Amino acid sequence: MASVAMTGKAMGKAGEWGCVSIVVLVLLTAGLWVGLVGKDMIADEPPALCGSRVMEEGQTCERYSRSTGKTTDTFGAEEAADQQDTAKDFFGWIVVAIGSSLALAGVGIAVLAVKHRNEA
Repeated sequence: MASVAMTGKAMGKAGEWGCVSIVVLVLLTAGLWVGLVGKDMIADEPPALCGSRVMEEGQTCERYSRSTGKTTDTFGAEEAADQQDTAKDFFGWIVVAIGSSLALAGVGIAVLAVKHRNEA
């Protein structure tokens, strides 16, 4: 008889809190993981690329126009690596922002759940 009385409102609150805690843990874990991936993107040094070929230091790359067949641009390995690094850093910061948003959402849900639990 006592177990029937305990399964009413008390079990409902415990079940809700258990579900929220899982969602919070998943969001925090995903946010941290995505943030670390973004940090690695920013920290890594990219290769200097000329099309799909990796350039060595001191080499130059020429871009050609498809319509005229003439050279449109010539650049060295250092400039190519800088271009790759800039693009990689830009997308790395976007990934870090997404990871931070996920983690912040997890913290926000946890705070709201604790506030709601204290009010009820």
